[in-house]
Amino acid sequence: MTTFDVLTDAQRADLRARLEERKEQLLQELGAVQQRTLDAAAATARGDAEPAGSPRDQANQMARTMVYEAEAGRDHAELVAVRAALERLGDGSYGECTDCGQPVGLARLQAQPQAARCIVCQTLAEQR
Repeated sequence: MTTFDVLTDAQRADLRARLEERKEQLLQELGAVQQRTLDAAAATARGDAEPAGSPRDQANQMARTMVYEAEAGRDHAELVAVRAALERLGDGSYGECTDCGQPVGLARLQAQPQAARCIVCQTLAEQR
């Protein structure tokens, strides 16, 4: 079964627009993280970096850095999934489970447009 048997043109167009919008959001978020990192490195190189401060300040800064890095990692992984979904839209396989070939389902795609697996296969993958 192909995506054309499952999704209408209007549904595909709506999902494509949502994927493109999310891709742009993720690129902006990742760009902001990259800019923060570059700014901090430049401040350190110039000697303008904030002094280390108390151990509590250092711990708070380290925690913030870890959160930023985790967010960037999550955003990057989502960006990869969004780009893969856009490729599947282009090749006609969007809406088919990448594991079993069955329809992913419109409700699932509307909730998570980058979904590559049907709910059964996704559940199995998460259990592994």
